[in-house]
This record gives sequence, structure tokens and C-alpha cells, in this order.
Amino acid sequence: MEDFIISETRKIFWKAINRFGKNDKVDPQETSILMGLEREDGGEQTLTYRICYHHIPVRETNIMELLGVKIDLKMYSLLVPPQIKKILENFQEEHKSKKVEVCVYLDRKEDEQVIYFLYNDGQKIRDFELKDVLKLEIP
Repeated sequence: MEDFIISETRKIFWKAINRFGKNDKVDPQETSILMGLEREDGGEQTLTYRICYHHIPVRETNIMELLGVKIDLKMYSLLVPPQIKKILENFQEEHKSKKVEVCVYLDRKEDEQVIYFLYNDGQKIRDFELKDVLKLEIP
């Protein structure tokens, strides 16, 4: 199950980065997806997705746009966000910071692969493998 989730997540991000870059005429190698958690009015943290070009966020998006679908027949929009949120919450706890973000880029060395970077307060901390931080919680 874990291998399937890691593989499908990689495909989702790879396709989304390529699609956003192509649609906006930006090299996919200069396109990334930045994910973070925001709290509004003291409520629960919500997951945010930002499309970045040349490392600069240009707009917010949502899981359905990332998936590239209008109707999510595979139910990924229900399964993927809680896992990402949990990963971000774990990074917040690990770094004792609410300013952690994860950015997903295309891997420049391997076709059809993505790489994940952890940022804290805008500073790159490290790259990581999804398999090392995924702690499955099926709703």
C-alpha cells in the first residue's frame, strides 16, 4: 500500500508540475509546488498549495487542480491531503516551527521523478524521500 501511495503521489506531482509549466509557458524545470499549513483566526491549520515559477509563488491552487480533474473518481482528493498535512505537522513538531513548507520539484537527473525539499522560514533545510516521512493514516 505504501509503495502504491508513494508512486501515485509522485505521478500526481510530476504531471501537475509539467501541466502548470506548459499551460503558463514556463519550463517545468523552473516550476514547483509549495505546500504549507496556515491557520486562520486561531482555527485548525489548513493545507495550502502554491504554484511557483523560478522559486516565486505565483498563485494558490487546490488538490483538484493538482490532480487535473473535475471529478475525482479515484478519491485521491480525500486520501492525499491528510497525508501531506500530517507530514507537515510532523515537520513543524520536529523543527518547533509553524513556518515549515515542503516544495516539490522535478528531478533534473531522473526523468519522471520528483524531489521533495523541506523549508523552514524560507530557508532550505534538506531534501527527503517520501517513504521516510510517510506515516499512513487512512481516514
